Amino acid sequence: MDWVWWFLAVPLGVVAVWAIFAPRNQWRSLFAWSVSNAHNAEPGGAAFAIRQIIAAVAVALALLAVGLTIVNSAAREPVDAPRANEIEQTWGTPEPLLVYRTFQTSATPDTTLVDVPIVGYLPVNDVARAPMYLLTLEPFSRLGTTNIPGYIGTHPSETDSTIGRADVVVKVNGPLLCVPRRVVAIETPERVQLAVYYGLPTPSDGSVPNNVVGCPLDDDVSGSVLVPIALSDPIGTRTVESLDGALLTLVDHDD
Repeated sequence: MDWVWWFLAVPLGVVAVWAIFAPRNQWRSLFAWSVSNAHNAEPGGAAFAIRQIIAAVAVALALLAVGLTIVNSAAREPVDAPRANEIEQTWGTPEPLLVYRTFQTSATPDTTLVDVPIVGYLPVNDVARAPMYLLTLEPFSRLGTTNIPGYIGTHPSETDSTIGRADVVVKVNGPLLCVPRRVVAIETPERVQLAVYYGLPTPSDGSVPNNVVGCPLDDDVSGSVLVPIALSDPIGTRTVESLDGALLTLVDHDD
C-alpha cells in the first residue's frame, strides 16, 4: 500500500507548492474558466493569503506522509542476521572460556574427581592448521583469578605454543566453583578415549576436599569451557570416545 501514499502525496504536494508561490496564476489556470467574468470574480488578496496558508499546511502534511512512507518501508526491509564468528559457529553461545595451560594427559582416571561429560570435540592439526582463534577467548578463571591451587598444569611460557600443539579441542560444561584438574587420554590405533575431570581447588590447609559433593553435575550453574589436548598422534580416522566407549559428538565446523 505504500504506492497509495506516493500517488496522493506527490500530486497534492505539487498543487500546494503552486498555490504558495503563484496563487493568482493557479486560480486563473484552474478556476477562471468556470465563471463568466474572470476579472470581476477573481478573489482578493486576503483570499489568496488564506489559500497560501492552507497550501503550506498541505505541503507539510505531504512531506510528513512521504517521510512516514520511507521510514515504514525501511523498517520492513529484511535485515540480514549478523554472521556469527568462527567461535560462535563452532562452539555456540555463550562464548566459552579457554583452558590455556600446559599439562600432560593421564592414562588413568581419578575416582576422587568428577568426570564432567564432554559435550563435543573438534580435531585440529589433522589439516596442519592450529585453531589460533582460540587465543581470543578469555582464559578460564575462578572468581576472577587464573592462579588457582590444583588447576591443571601450568601457565604456558611465551615460547610454548599450547594451541599449536593441540590435536583435539573438547568442550565441557563444568560446575562454576570447580576447576579442571585432570585430562585422561587413552590412545590405540583404532580409537581415542578422552575424559575431563573437575574438582575443588586445593585447600590452603592441606585438607582433602570432597569433590563429588562440591562439584555436582546436576548443578544448574555451570560454565562452558574449551580444553585443547595434545595427543601422541593426530586423531585421523580413529574414533573418539568417552572412557565408557560411547562415541563423542563431533561439532559442526566449516573451514
